[in-house]
Amino acid sequence: MHGTNHYPTNTPPRDPMVHDLHTRVSRIEEGARHTQTEMAVIKNDMTYIKDNVGSLVGGVNRILWVIVLSVVAASTTFILSGGLAHYVP
Repeated sequence: MHGTNHYPTNTPPRDPMVHDLHTRVSRIEEGARHTQTEMAVIKNDMTYIKDNVGSLVGGVNRILWVIVLSVVAASTTFILSGGLAHYVP
């Protein structure tokens, strides 16, 4: 048995350096898959936040329009009713 190959005939002997490289590549690929998953989750979260902020901005704009139109209506009513003429002695 001296000088014979102890590996099974259907699998070649593994070089430790090649095995180490395969291990490193596997870790990098797993990390990349994990990063892609995290990025997809972040993208989904950002879309959800963007939609909610958009609806919030729409609500704030409506409130501001109501305030501005109320001030304009009050000013118009004040001017049409005589303005400061009622307060001048």
